[in-house]
Amino acid sequence: MLVALLSACTTHEHQPYQPSASPTAVKVSLETGYYEYQADTPQPETYALPFQQLPGYHVSGLRFPSSELNGQPDNMVDARYYRSADSGKKPLLIVLPIWATHTFPATVVSNGYAVHSKGQANILWMQGDGALFDWFHIADIQDEAEFRREVDAAAGRFRAVAIDVRRLIDWAASRPEIDTNRIGIIGFSMSALVGANVAGNDSRVSTAVYVLGGARPGDMMAECNLVVEYMRESVQDTLGWDQEQYRAFFSEALAAGDPARWRGRYRPEGTLIIESSRDDCIPAASRAALFTATGKPERIVYPYNHWQPFLSMTPVGRNVLTRDIFEFLDRKLLSPDTLDYRGPHQVTSSGNAR
Repeated sequence: MLVALLSACTTHEHQPYQPSASPTAVKVSLETGYYEYQADTPQPETYALPFQQLPGYHVSGLRFPSSELNGQPDNMVDARYYRSADSGKKPLLIVLPIWATHTFPATVVSNGYAVHSKGQANILWMQGDGALFDWFHIADIQDEAEFRREVDAAAGRFRAVAIDVRRLIDWAASRPEIDTNRIGIIGFSMSALVGANVAGNDSRVSTAVYVLGGARPGDMMAECNLVVEYMRESVQDTLGWDQEQYRAFFSEALAAGDPARWRGRYRPEGTLIIESSRDDCIPAASRAALFTATGKPERIVYPYNHWQPFLSMTPVGRNVLTRDIFEFLDRKLLSPDTLDYRGPHQVTSSGNAR
């Protein structure tokens, strides 16, 4: 079992971005205005984080009211800001949470990239204590009208946190220490979908990393296992729906949150997709749709399920995934003279790490 887990952590295929020699015109998706907003640039309250300081950084908390209903405590936007102690403009990396789920991936990237970049990048780690989709609450709903209202509210929270991210970018654009030509975003699982919707609607995002995400959220709801499967089976039993009725409902209800809608707006040269070929939550059609919509960017594929690649962000997995993420961010966000990276682990001709 240990050997199998270690293999899951380290074996993967790395596919570079290959721009077409004769690019064809891509019709940009229809403007919907779904992620537009009227709120002013936020003026966050700052608060001290005395036990979370890192060399080369001033780490503080930022908090301001959401302009929407985001489902977070007190309807606030909360973030940790790692501001470089060095003078001059630095790039910004926005790290998204997996709302009300695991903090591990976001913690590894936020703290790890701060240490790795040695003060050469500013980092905003968005907090996410509140659920966007309360799976167990939805599973217990017995009335179809109430079920539809709760799904609408969850879709609204998804939209709200995407707008919260855009407003964080508004704030960042007003800061003298941030280079607005180098703004990156990274998301994991559901937050990869949020990140893709932000990048597809905000041209200020130059660099994006989507870890274990996808498009076509209706397919995800219809096929994902784990707690999503529990909710699906409970709702189907209560409402008497089959899987295709369930798929059709969520395809319509979550259509505005589908990253595939923004095909033609992404920057494939600044995008990295990390996925699992046997993902038991993000189906193959969803993974393919995100890859195509974002312009077939650089991609890393692990041959395992939805959670096993996260082992490669630990010492048990030799930090392989973390190192690949950092190497990509170095190339896209940092100037060549700021790099202090020894290079990624070598890859065999078959694409497997060694």
